[in-house]
Formats: sequence, C-alpha cells, structure tokens
Amino acid sequence: MNGHLKTDELVDRLYGLEDQRAGEQDAHLANCADCRDRWEEMRRVQAAVSTPQTVPGDFLAAQRRRIYTRLGEEPRTRMAWAPALAAVALLAIGVAVYRPLSAPAPRFVKVANHDSRPGQTEAADAQLFFEVYSMQQSMEPSVAAPIHTLFEDNQ
Repeated sequence: MNGHLKTDELVDRLYGLEDQRAGEQDAHLANCADCRDRWEEMRRVQAAVSTPQTVPGDFLAAQRRRIYTRLGEEPRTRMAWAPALAAVALLAIGVAVYRPLSAPAPRFVKVANHDSRPGQTEAADAQLFFEVYSMQQSMEPSVAAPIHTLFEDNQ
C-alpha cells in the first residue's frame, strides 16, 4: 500500500463498506500512527453522534415559554377550531333553509308565417334535441361515412 489511507477509505470502513483490501488496511492501521489516530477519531465522533440524547419535558416547556415571551405574544388557546366550527354551522343552516326556485314558465317565440303553439313547439324542440344528441353521441366520425359505400354489396 502506498502512502496513507484516504478519508473515503476510512469512512467506507467505518460504515462497513470494506472492499477486498481490508487486510492491507488493517496492516496499515497497525503500522501507521497518523492513520490510526484519524481512524480512532472517526470512531469516537461516530459513537458520540449516534448515542441518543434525552431532553426533559420541563426544559422544552420553559424554552417554548421563553420563545413566546421574546415574540411578544401569548401561546394560542385551544379555540383555534372555533372559526371552522362557525363555518360548518353556517353551511348547515344554509342547506336547511335553501329552497330551490320553481322553473320559469316556458316562453314561446312566434315565428313568421307560423302560428306557434305550445304542443307544436315542444314536439319540434324534442325532435331537434333528439337529432343533435344522436349526431353528438355517434361513435363513428362523419368523415368515415363515404368509406362505407366502398364495402356495400352492389347487387
């Protein structure tokens, strides 16, 4: 092995990602005081960082109170849900009171030279709606209609 171990090699070793040269690294760490010191420092830092820290609840509560004092505001009360409750109540009242208006009376337009009567107009409207709806709901494009004539049996 030439020179000292690289930091990446030590980090890989620290996290268990050793490669085929683990034996060479062990021998180098046994013989090189500089690499051994770096290795021990990395292990010490990892051990210090990985231990869980316990923080008492009263310390956190006191810290929260100091933050609120510095901000100049009091902690929020538990009435934060009051606006939402008021909105739901108003919505419920609105739904209970709502009465839909009745449909307006149909208006009939008088067409020139044609006497418009309610029965005739309704029948014409129904026919018009049926035709428009059937054209709209057709699954086949209107451009494909001439192609059908090519495949019809000419007898």
